[in-house]
Amino acid sequence: MAAAPAPSGTTPVASFVGCASLTSNANGRAQVKNICGTTINATVSVDWAWDPDCKSIGAGKSVTFTWDSTQGRAEYAYEC
Repeated sequence: MAAAPAPSGTTPVASFVGCASLTSNANGRAQVKNICGTTINATVSVDWAWDPDCKSIGAGKSVTFTWDSTQGRAEYAYEC
């Protein structure tokens, strides 16, 4: 399930799919919080061809994802 793109190319800070919530977002760096009560695997969508590797995130914990900043900002977070 993919989140719908935000209007005018912006991404709301609280953009998420499932238990993965995108809590901060900048060029080349995003933080994802697990908003559920069990451990999940998640990542962020940077573009349609490439996303950072999935990471395990404990219940209520956050993980930071990084990539080449020229690739822009994350579109949304999702479980994988």
